[in-house]
Amino acid sequence: CNQTSQSDKPSRWCSFGLTMSVSFFEGTEKRIEIDFRGSGDLRNVTRADWEEVVRLSGTQILNCKVTSEFTSFLLSESSLIVYPCKAILKTCGRTVPVAAVPKLKAIAKEQGLEVEWLCYSRKNFLAPGEQPEEHQSQEAEIAVCRQACGGEVGDAFVLGPMTGEHWLVYDASFLWVDGMTRGDFQVDMMMYDLPTDVQAVFYTDLPEGSRDGAMKMTRDSGLGEIVDTMGGEVDDYCFDKCGYSCNIHAGQDYAMVHVTPQDECSYASFESNLGSSRTGLPTEGAELANKLESLVAKVLKVFRPRRLTMTLFIDQGAASLVGSAPFVEAEKLYRKRNTTSTWFESDYSAVIANFDLR
Repeated sequence: CNQTSQSDKPSRWCSFGLTMSVSFFEGTEKRIEIDFRGSGDLRNVTRADWEEVVRLSGTQILNCKVTSEFTSFLLSESSLIVYPCKAILKTCGRTVPVAAVPKLKAIAKEQGLEVEWLCYSRKNFLAPGEQPEEHQSQEAEIAVCRQACGGEVGDAFVLGPMTGEHWLVYDASFLWVDGMTRGDFQVDMMMYDLPTDVQAVFYTDLPEGSRDGAMKMTRDSGLGEIVDTMGGEVDDYCFDKCGYSCNIHAGQDYAMVHVTPQDECSYASFESNLGSSRTGLPTEGAELANKLESLVAKVLKVFRPRRLTMTLFIDQGAASLVGSAPFVEAEKLYRKRNTTSTWFESDYSAVIANFDLR
């Protein structure tokens, strides 16, 4: 994998210092996850095809990291994670990741894979009026998702209060799956109103893409300790003047972090599938809940947000092991405002919880 040259890509972030007025940037991400079935391997897809997937979404590849379990791409707007039979495309700003779904399906078919399940999700935007027309309303998003799924497959759900922090989920099952025999899940922490000292860590005077700049943000923020705790390797990136992204590889587990530090729209996200299993039940046993609680505690220590939204998407094969672990740890420091959950196909579920700092 090669790194995109700085002259070839658009600037994502602000180009001024911490104390100056900044322009708004939508950090809240849109997320596409697709599970495939078959004997093929998405990791064999060419770099050119992945670049086209990302281009269709409205973003560009910055870095790429390959390990034995999966491949990750750092994007000018967030991340792309590629397993043999799973792709996760997460993009922020004014991107349109749903536009890449036909290309994703086509390259998977070339590898001998067919779509098993697709899910589009995103939390409510800070400034929905600034989004492209495909995301100007829930009705527009649902129409785009339905079209990408062939016009008939899938249903849309809204979890959480429509008058507050909520989560739009479009769920489409193409092939039957017994979620009781699988332990796949991911926890997503969406954090708003970061303290000024946390914001300051993600500003730099070094050039965009500087290794020293990225390493300093990873180290000074405390994210390096999380990488070490996970037993992982990090691919990190600092943007022009402010902003940060990283992908973490920890065996078969991933984590991705994206930070928009501008005071007017400060935001950080941390997503991980730590301890999950895509091909069977988790092997962590009773320790899995403790592991997730510890991870959530460390992330909250790094970012200390005033507002937090946490989501959990989980197969029922892992539900008894995970329990309420991700949310319990947050309740030690935050007041939970509401929790909403729903079941899909009777064997996997989604949960959203909103918190305010006590």
